[in-house]
Amino acid sequence: MKITITGRHMHVHDSVREYAIEKTNKLEKYNNAIQHIELVLANEGDRKLVEMIATSRIGGKQVGQVEHEDIFAAIDLLIDKMKRQLERAKEKVKHHKHDESARQRTVEAVSRGPKGAQTPSGEDNLETYDEVIDKTNF
Repeated sequence: MKITITGRHMHVHDSVREYAIEKTNKLEKYNNAIQHIELVLANEGDRKLVEMIATSRIGGKQVGQVEHEDIFAAIDLLIDKMKRQLERAKEKVKHHKHDESARQRTVEAVSRGPKGAQTPSGEDNLETYDEVIDKTNF
């Protein structure tokens, strides 16, 4: 996993850089398909703005942004936010695969028809065109 840390309108101190790297490395356990994390730290007057873009093979890009007075608190809040986003993206893909099998089972059940549609001898009990027309009320 590649981590890029940049400062916008500010110099990123080594202590902040090390803290951010330590925290972002922990995100890999929530989505192990993360390829690149870009962290942008900005100084907006007396407020600090921290933005993260996490690019993953599973779930695509996840973007988070937090504004706080303390840069370390902003990083912590952003890590919590990104944790939730990465888990949600991973679960979405995981459940999407299960939905495919559920759809396939539904298609197979529909193609077999309702229970009891076959006669005891195993033959299909299909209605003729005329029988269907007689049942419908126009």
